[in-house]
Amino acid sequence: MQNEATLIIDLATGDCKMVLTKAAKTLHLTDSPSRRASHIIPRNFVLRLIFYITRFLVRDDSRLAQWTRTWGCAWLIDTRPVGGPILDGVWYNRLAAIDAEVEFLNRWFIWRDYASNKISKGPRKVLV
Repeated sequence: MQNEATLIIDLATGDCKMVLTKAAKTLHLTDSPSRRASHIIPRNFVLRLIFYITRFLVRDDSRLAQWTRTWGCAWLIDTRPVGGPILDGVWYNRLAAIDAEVEFLNRWFIWRDYASNKISKGPRKVLV
């Protein structure tokens, strides 16, 4: 999923939504303001607490934040920042969790907007 970019355009307003993947970054469409759509968090409560405290204290691109991404633990996907659920399932590989996160968010944005008539046609995928 990191090699795909799905761009959703509201034809009435011109507003765009896109999950920021590696492929999306290569399209150079990332200068627009962005907001977090979800979190990949440790399943274990103690690790999750350490994770949140660490991520609160340091920048996202710091060595310490990078280290938290290497933890060999079970991961959950929390999509509540965009009104979604905490996804069913547990991922033991963080990259697999990210792939599942991107897949879910693309479907979530497309079909939620499609159901509310904000987009008029089905999704178009751009493979990079």
